[in-house]
Amino acid sequence: MRASRWIMVALFAVGAVVVVEAQQPGRTGGGFGINVYTSVLSNKDLQTELKITDEQKEKFKPITEKNTEAGKKNRDAFKDAGDDDDKKKAAREGFTKSNAEIRKMVEDVLTSEQKVRIAQIDVQVKGMRAFTDEKLSKDLNITEAQTSKIKGVQTEYDTDSKAIPRFDRDKDKNAENQKKREKLRKAAFADIEDTLTADQKSKWKEMTGAPFDTAKLFTIPGFGTKGKDKTKD
Repeated sequence: MRASRWIMVALFAVGAVVVVEAQQPGRTGGGFGINVYTSVLSNKDLQTELKITDEQKEKFKPITEKNTEAGKKNRDAFKDAGDDDDKKKAAREGFTKSNAEIRKMVEDVLTSEQKVRIAQIDVQVKGMRAFTDEKLSKDLNITEAQTSKIKGVQTEYDTDSKAIPRFDRDKDKNAENQKKREKLRKAAFADIEDTLTADQKSKWKEMTGAPFDTAKLFTIPGFGTKGKDKTKD
């Protein structure tokens, strides 16, 4: 494989965790969701990366309360919707609206530099999904032909990755499965890189910024960050 391809793979892989909005149920392909704009309210690693001050943390407290209340309200609405598609749609719209409101409140607390950095981490979290995200694909000037090819890569990746158990309480098996997923992600990003122009690659590098370990943004019930089994501690 060409050296340039490996460079792009390294850039892409930092955000290769396939995720969805943390507070939007009913969406597939994501496993445990991550929303960086709610994560920053309490995640110490993200706060450290963004250089969040003690004063900003104090301002986060009422936002956290509002986010908790909105989350409970929206989850209850989705649960009560049952099999009613219209009610489910209304519940999802509620999640979207509250997420947008919380994001606005968080951004109002952040400095200009912090806004840029959290946006970069948000793109990293989206991973390969960023290339078919309406706004991001527009910013990258992704063509219809490129979108079609990228979706094909994503579909193949989804199929192959679903065949690998997501989590296993056996540490060795869990680590082995993680390596298999990483191999699939790198191959998928390499294929996506082949569809991009030089200008798009440059723009993508700006959009993602310096790599951030996105695994620090989530924990798994019964496990710790990155799937470390804490049930035996």
